[in-house]
Amino acid sequence: GSAAVSGETFTMRGSGADVWGTSDGLHYVWQQASGDFDIVARVTSVEWIHQWVKAGVMVRDALTANAAHGFMLVSPGKGLAFQRRVATGGDSTNTSGGAGTAPNWVKLERRGNTLTAYRSADGLTWTLVASDTFSFGPTVYVGLGLTSHDNTRLATATFDNVTLTAR
Repeated sequence: GSAAVSGETFTMRGSGADVWGTSDGLHYVWQQASGDFDIVARVTSVEWIHQWVKAGVMVRDALTANAAHGFMLVSPGKGLAFQRRVATGGDSTNTSGGAGTAPNWVKLERRGNTLTAYRSADGLTWTLVASDTFSFGPTVYVGLGLTSHDNTRLATATFDNVTLTAR
């Protein structure tokens, strides 16, 4: 995969089998963060390669495929969802965030070991999707994730209004 920034727009291209089960395949652009924070982005477009192409904001405990993580995502075929693996090597779970496609806003709030996921149509009024407790260390990897759900094809997604705010 690849990632580029032009002004305030991030363009990602990535393949990967999926972010699901006990192991993930995706393209991930990240930075390390400690303490409490919010990550917000507007997913402006997601290319349809498969109904489960996924693009959104993610927090990972590590960069290994089986890491604990939370992923608030937009999928062109499945709508919005909060997917997560609360412990390294564990299985994934999903909470639907309802119907919708890009453009849509997504947000994850970290407070201690709790991640809370939200969606928004306008970036002002937020709807709670779900919250869960994770086995995170003090420093995590936070950023933008994209999987095409097809290891042989790259999907393209664009993001803007990306912010990481310490709380």
